[in-house]
Amino acid sequence: MFKFEVAAEGLDPLIVQFEPAGNEMVVAPGDHITIEWPETYPGRTGVGTFVHGPGRLTILEPNFLPGQCWARVWNSDGEEITY
Repeated sequence: MFKFEVAAEGLDPLIVQFEPAGNEMVVAPGDHITIEWPETYPGRTGVGTFVHGPGRLTILEPNFLPGQCWARVWNSDGEEITY
């Protein structure tokens, strides 16, 4: 598994967008979410793509398949909030 943390370190919230599904989560200032996805999926290879802009982080999941969610997401309290 590939697991990483995304934090809103500034004074403003951070919008995290998951593509190609288009789901969004808002991370409050000073807070974070933890994201995990399988390193590979049978028959597919690749790495995720991250695009950071002011107030936004877009994450393109490497093994996304329509109708199936491979990423799992937790808030800073450890509650799973997978989209």
